[in-house]
Amino acid sequence: MRFIILKDEDRRQAIREWHGELHDENHRGDRARLRRCDTLDAVMLEPAYFRLCQKTGGDAEGLALIAGLLAWVENPSDQPTAVLLGRPKPGGDTPLFSELRFQRLLASNDADDFYQSMRRAIMQLGKTADPIRLADEILHWHAQQRWPDSYRGTRQWQYRMAQGYYEPKSLA
Repeated sequence: MRFIILKDEDRRQAIREWHGELHDENHRGDRARLRRCDTLDAVMLEPAYFRLCQKTGGDAEGLALIAGLLAWVENPSDQPTAVLLGRPKPGGDTPLFSELRFQRLLASNDADDFYQSMRRAIMQLGKTADPIRLADEILHWHAQQRWPDSYRGTRQWQYRMAQGYYEPKSLA
């Protein structure tokens, strides 16, 4: 899957660096404070959020989603989040993230609901995700909320997530 929003390598690199700094031993406090944030408003009051804004620029709410969610990602992966969510549990054939929870994630229609659902998904994945793909997926969801007419059919966030979630099952 190609990037929808984060096409600029400089922005991707800035997010990579910010995520790396956040998970550096010297920034444990910043990471812990972001993890304690239950809402995006709380994330927007954290110094680490402002560092991300300075590095990348962009929409405040979209960057708050990225800051709050990437604080949870400890184990980098090279797979899209939806593919990881749709993989079977070890020793089983049911997906790691249940279909009901996945459907709730797809139905998220406000930023705080999306934030809570994605945070739950990241936890279910054992804090594993590709930070840059996840950031792009977050910004894709956010852009679709702002400009729904621009993201229809196969361009919509839900379609791309469902494609990643369900396709691995048919390939197994």
